[in-house]
Amino acid sequence: MCKRKNKIIIYFAGLKLQLRSLRRQLESRISDPVKKPLALEMQDNDLKAMTAALNQIFRQDEEFRQLQKRNENEYKDLITNISHDLRTPLTVLRGYLQLLERCETDDTGKKYLSVCFRHTDELEQRIRQFFEYSYLMNQEQEPQLKILNVTNLIANIMTDFIPMFEEKGLTMRLSPGAIYKGLAEEELLKRVMQNLLKNCLQYSVGEVVVSITKDTDMPVRLPHIHAPGDFICICVQNPIAEDSRLDPYKVFQRFYVERQERNQSTGLGLSIVKLRVEKMQGEVFAIRDENLLHIGFYLRIGF
Repeated sequence: MCKRKNKIIIYFAGLKLQLRSLRRQLESRISDPVKKPLALEMQDNDLKAMTAALNQIFRQDEEFRQLQKRNENEYKDLITNISHDLRTPLTVLRGYLQLLERCETDDTGKKYLSVCFRHTDELEQRIRQFFEYSYLMNQEQEPQLKILNVTNLIANIMTDFIPMFEEKGLTMRLSPGAIYKGLAEEELLKRVMQNLLKNCLQYSVGEVVVSITKDTDMPVRLPHIHAPGDFICICVQNPIAEDSRLDPYKVFQRFYVERQERNQSTGLGLSIVKLRVEKMQGEVFAIRDENLLHIGFYLRIGF
């Protein structure tokens, strides 16, 4: 009886040790780049079956992740190749249109040429977006971040956009406030603001207000996804049409457009903004308050 009891104690002690070993192996898989299969020393049928099932799940999960990675790489290559393939015939088309423009044509011909040039410009812009998006997706080199005077940089960009806003009958202003510095790459930040202002040109129906504040001083409730006080917040507010069906939770998704039947854009503009901001260690947001749309981003504060 005593021997049997000792065997049971030894068995459960060994079982506990093996479970502890399995737990350590599972914990190491979290941080270890090389995902090794679980090893079992104790020859217990139930424990062996459980370990085999776990290893099978891990193998299937790894195969699925590898498949996703291959599909994503193929998708990136597809966008890049499409962009390159379309650029050449578009350049040729524009060249022939310019030659036709020099020829003698009546008013109707000039009208048709004007329509062709307009659509060619739109196509060129969309191809440029595809190319830029694929470039950002494939770029592995991290940007060189430094402390910039964000307020001055944004004010200068807004000044460049004044003629375009006036042409559309729109106004914009920079909400008064302090001078803020943030951690960013100048060219990336410029392109982010240019994209946001171009978005306003396309969808705004009134005054556009750009504000730069500490993240804790924002006039609208924003989803704080970081420690308050560590970031500055750049917010672009613009009124949109009352019948707009724009979904703020989807605007940063690639290929999202408000209304498919309008066919006004590729839906890549704000996706590119998101990629650029994240490369600067920032975060984007979009909030709709009835017919007011707030789109912006956080940047790490510069000291």
